[in-house]
Amino acid sequence: MSNFNKKLFKRLKLNHAYGQLIALIFVPIMILACVGTALVLSETSAAAKSKQRFQAIAILSRYQYTAEQLTAVMEKSPLQHTKAENILQKIFNEKHLLSAAILDGNNVNHLSVGYQNQREWPKIPKTGTFFGPIHNKYNNIYGIKLNPINNVQNMWLVIELDNQPLEISHYRVMIVLITTALLTLLLLLLCLNFYSRRWIAPMYEIRMQLQRLNADTLDQHMVINSTGELRLLQRDIANVVKRLHFSFLELKEHTEQTEDDLRRTLDTLEVQNITYKQARDQAISSNQAKSVFLANISHELRTPLNSIDGFIHLMLRQDNLSNDQSLYLQTIRKSSAHLLALINDVLDFSKIDAGKLELETAPFDLEEAIFDVMDMLSPLAAQKHIEMAFYFADNVPKHVIGDALRFKQVLTNLISNAIKFTPDGEIIVRARMEHDDIGQCLLHFSVQDSGIGLSGTDRKKLFESFSQGDASVTRQFGGTGLGLAISKQLVHLMHGQIGFEDNQERAPTEKGSTFWFTAMLTTNENEEIIHPSFKDLNVVSFLAHPATANVLRHYLENYQVQHTEAQSILDLFSRLNSLEKNIENTWLIVDHSGDTEALLKEIRGRYQGHLAVYGYQMSLDPNMLNEYMARPLYQPLSRSSVIQLLSNKPIFEQEQHKDFKGQDLHILAVDDHLPNLIVLEALLGELNVKTTKAQSGQEALTIIQQAVEQGSKPFDLIFMDIQMPVMSGIDTTRAIRSLESTLDGMRMPIIALTAHALADEKQKLLKVGMDDYVTKPIQIEQIIQILTNWTSDKFIQHQTPVENTIYIEAFDTDILDWKQSLALAANKEDLAQDLLKMLVDSFPTELDEISQLIELEDFPQLEHVLHRLYGATRYVGTPKLQRVTGDFEQFISTLRKERRKADEAFIQDVMQRLDDLQLVIHEVETAAQQILVN
Repeated sequence: MSNFNKKLFKRLKLNHAYGQLIALIFVPIMILACVGTALVLSETSAAAKSKQRFQAIAILSRYQYTAEQLTAVMEKSPLQHTKAENILQKIFNEKHLLSAAILDGNNVNHLSVGYQNQREWPKIPKTGTFFGPIHNKYNNIYGIKLNPINNVQNMWLVIELDNQPLEISHYRVMIVLITTALLTLLLLLLCLNFYSRRWIAPMYEIRMQLQRLNADTLDQHMVINSTGELRLLQRDIANVVKRLHFSFLELKEHTEQTEDDLRRTLDTLEVQNITYKQARDQAISSNQAKSVFLANISHELRTPLNSIDGFIHLMLRQDNLSNDQSLYLQTIRKSSAHLLALINDVLDFSKIDAGKLELETAPFDLEEAIFDVMDMLSPLAAQKHIEMAFYFADNVPKHVIGDALRFKQVLTNLISNAIKFTPDGEIIVRARMEHDDIGQCLLHFSVQDSGIGLSGTDRKKLFESFSQGDASVTRQFGGTGLGLAISKQLVHLMHGQIGFEDNQERAPTEKGSTFWFTAMLTTNENEEIIHPSFKDLNVVSFLAHPATANVLRHYLENYQVQHTEAQSILDLFSRLNSLEKNIENTWLIVDHSGDTEALLKEIRGRYQGHLAVYGYQMSLDPNMLNEYMARPLYQPLSRSSVIQLLSNKPIFEQEQHKDFKGQDLHILAVDDHLPNLIVLEALLGELNVKTTKAQSGQEALTIIQQAVEQGSKPFDLIFMDIQMPVMSGIDTTRAIRSLESTLDGMRMPIIALTAHALADEKQKLLKVGMDDYVTKPIQIEQIIQILTNWTSDKFIQHQTPVENTIYIEAFDTDILDWKQSLALAANKEDLAQDLLKMLVDSFPTELDEISQLIELEDFPQLEHVLHRLYGATRYVGTPKLQRVTGDFEQFISTLRKERRKADEAFIQDVMQRLDDLQLVIHEVETAAQQILVN
């Protein structure tokens, strides 16, 4: 098939415009033509047949009489029959008549003339007077019944008419119809051709040219022969293509420019990536170097601290120290401890930053751990007159598995911050169950305070490293700003979260904030909480702190104690007389107040039964308690202290004091820092342990080899420093283990002495052959523990029961708290007197300088002097002086921040505060004279 035919057939498909147009025009016309032709042919045929019928009726009617006469004579003689045939022959004069016959009712031919006159005629109907047409193969037969003559009945005149005129008429109509159809088709084709040329062909050409368009041919002109609307459409399409071409050129230019810019950008990015990679590598290297530096600086700092702490410990044990010497040593020891705490914070942050901080997994008493932290920080709270309470929910497990040290570190940070930023009020610690699963529980801990609260700006950066919110916080309260950042990471390692809430958001009248954290800890599924029963006891309490009263009420309900709460002092006194009836099973618990002695005196005048006083340990005077036969109940309240009180156990308990005496122990101490060796030798000397010193790894190896050559075990234990020049402690340990491998059965315990505290350090030391790990500065308790663990066969351990009476400090007045002074001086009376004397001696100079600075209006220097005086009061139990000095300093600091002018009203306020300060100083001097004279 040629391409033309293919294109033609393709264009005739219904999905093409040509095919659709032809179908739209020709299909209806063909249907109409067919229907019309059928109707015309049908009507023409019917008309021809009707005409033939009328002709037959006319012929039969004309010859009916003649035929009737012939029937009467044709049977008489053959001559008459022939004469009848001749008469009947006249019927052939009729047009289109082919034959005629006279038949009877039985279809017997009596007379016939014409073509095939002897053939068998069709059966004549039994009824009627006319029939026809009866069709045979080519013609039609008609008949009429003749009237009877001479008893000749049932005779019929039958004629046969030719059908050719009918067929000719049919064909004539067919020819006319076909001619008309052809002419109509020709006309339609002409119209279609015109329409195609006018519309279809231009549209097709437009379509073809549009299909040939691409990015490279958009500038080609469209040449199409069209008129009218298609020409307008062609022009519009050409304009669109032209605009598209211009847009494409602009886009192409922009794309090329963009590609060029992108190429330059990629080149820049590649250079930057190389720079960033180098910076990243440098940062990683710097971070590694920082970690190494921190480890090294830790060692370098802890090494002299070890010497300082050791020598201070040794010197404080001397009996011939003067008061000034004791004061100096205590000051050095406190400074050393503070510096060590800062080093620990930095090291913890370094371990977290290096991702090497790992938590231990060991069982511990959760309630005891929380209470230990609160008990440790209670002196700070007592110093600021802050009430503390501890809620421990009943569904919280008492024993859990986790890292008790890190848990205490987080809790200590939160509680110490609460104490630091709470001038007065209360701190409430809560522990509750948040989610319990099989073997695991998510516990929620919160520390609520009534302190200064947090601003919106401080909240955003609170958990950031080296951040304490406002910069003035660091100046006023101190600290590195690492505590919360470290706590956040520790809580994350405990699979928990940490956060805080503003108490005012919960209740507009409340102050302060609430810090909380969660921790996932392992529990013992079989642990049951069993509360002791004291259902026969009766307790009457009067506690001013609502939170503590709630805690006591909850404990007593669990212990089935009959509990009555007095609402006031008068209410308490009114109940005392009724308590005498069951005095043996009754406990009276009262709160410590400013005039506790008067309260106890009044109570003992009315009640002689069991009596307990609730307050901080450092605030309760044991002599006063003994005088009024009262038991102490220390703040914060714990379940164990309540149980001990209700059980009426003695205040003191028997503790096992270990008196270690070395028997033939020989220790090798290896350290390149001579002061450390001296301290370690002195500490071991107190335990009667013989010590050999070595200032390098090579010297230690030489000493060991010489001992081996003598044929005896060189040493019972080796203390090995890690960082030493030439040969490190690790290399020395490897060399010692290599030497021991040549000897049968000899292995000396090697204990690492280092300041490194990274997570993998201990494992690294154990892998190289060391046996244990001690962090500097080393304490004598650590030495005893190490010697007990590794040389127990050569130690004599004496178990001596010693009555360990709980030390209770008294509160004298708000002017001078001598018991607090003793606590701040490590219970050394001479040191406390020296600190008090130094403070009193500084008063005249400080007051003169403060007065001069007020006259000069030098408020920055005034703030500095007040801060110095405030710092001095923190080492002596002078609560009122500390408050007045701190308020004065805060007042001046606020003035400077707000940039207020020193007007007359302000100067009067300053002078009033100066008068208050002078009055308090005079009161302190008066009270101090009694102490210093005695």
